[in-house]
Amino acid sequence: MALKELLGVREGILADLHRDHEAVDKLLQRVLDSDDAAERRELFARVRAELKAHAEAEARVLYRKLDKSDEEASRLFAFEGDVEHEVLAEQLDKLWAMRDKTSEKWTARAQVLQEVLRHHVKEEESDGFERAHAEFSKDELNKMAERFQREKAKLLEG
Repeated sequence: MALKELLGVREGILADLHRDHEAVDKLLQRVLDSDDAAERRELFARVRAELKAHAEAEARVLYRKLDKSDEEASRLFAFEGDVEHEVLAEQLDKLWAMRDKTSEKWTARAQVLQEVLRHHVKEEESDGFERAHAEFSKDELNKMAERFQREKAKLLEG
């Protein structure tokens, strides 16, 4: 059995989060692989929208529940996740505001964003998913998945 299956990546909200993580990583890699300014701008607009909606929905659905945990490690994970989301949002906005999406500075900043994002995902899919499994039943994780999808859809529309 693969590690991700052992960690329950395939259950409820955790499966949704994992799918989003993979999709955004691939999209961001496409941005970095492109040398066309218009394509970079279009792809990065998608990365920014998806990542911001994902982070906000995740905070509302998963982190807010972990904030209320009796377990200090769960609360600390949620608080750290919130801070990492803030850092990612700041970087997304800085990249969006930069005019030349093909400049060396823009590319370097996007590469750092990718590194920070991958670090966040690695922690979340190990420690965070483990915390979620300790805190919530399979049924709760499934209900959280439904709410996460609704929240994310609303954020992407608005």
